Amino acid sequence: MNIYYQWESWAYSNLASLKVSELLDKKIEKIEWKVDFLSVWEEIESGNIWVLPVENGYAGSIHENLYYFLRYDYKIIWEFDLEVKHCLLSLETDIKNVKQVFSHPQALSQCHNFLKNNNIRPQNFSDTAAAARYISENNLEWVWTIASSLAWEIYWLNILKENIADQEANTTKFFIVAKKNEKINFKNKSNKVSIIFEARDIPASLYKCLWAFATNWVNLTKIESMPNLKNPFSYIFFLSFEWQLKDENIKKALEELDFFTNSIKILWEY
Repeated sequence: MNIYYQWESWAYSNLASLKVSELLDKKIEKIEWKVDFLSVWEEIESGNIWVLPVENGYAGSIHENLYYFLRYDYKIIWEFDLEVKHCLLSLETDIKNVKQVFSHPQALSQCHNFLKNNNIRPQNFSDTAAAARYISENNLEWVWTIASSLAWEIYWLNILKENIADQEANTTKFFIVAKKNEKINFKNKSNKVSIIFEARDIPASLYKCLWAFATNWVNLTKIESMPNLKNPFSYIFFLSFEWQLKDENIKKALEELDFFTNSIKILWEY
């Protein structure tokens, strides 16, 4: 089995992939990075899994990966939360010299207040580890980066300040994704189902969709609206809830939901 993730070695997706590999019941032959999210999703061979970030507790959802569930017929088989500890890294040693910092947009967003309070100008980069490598290989003393402490070790940079995220216990949620015929077990398992649905264009349709869960005593853990890419200025909804698809109250809730929606896609239980 192979694990694929987006971003370079020692980016946070790599760290999540390493931890996920320890909890699988299968032997991992390789853990390989791809240049972008689409390249990860296109690794469709059987026997592989994808480790993809979908939400940060501070910066919010990564919608690109949620939309790909509509394009590809894969399933979520598990979720994994990784505590993200951002560090300010550089070839220099004095934080007073910091004027510009390169990093992934999510990392920059998660450290917004720190950058603002220190008058540091953010610059988007493809990912955290790539920014660290770029600075190290090009000997750029005037550029800084936000990345993991492991990136510091690999690329011989100095840690100017640790744990600079605005939110304490900054955490990113990853979905582990596989083809629907895969049977993979983890040492730990959640008790959750995720779906994407499009509500009908009728009065109070969203209220009626949510009422299907309320009347069947189903506890929702997340709901988020996203623009419908097929119909401008209309919306689809990503929704997660507790329990399993085999439970009778879940079956009844989904039957009621179907009446008030144009489409429902079940992303599986995990």
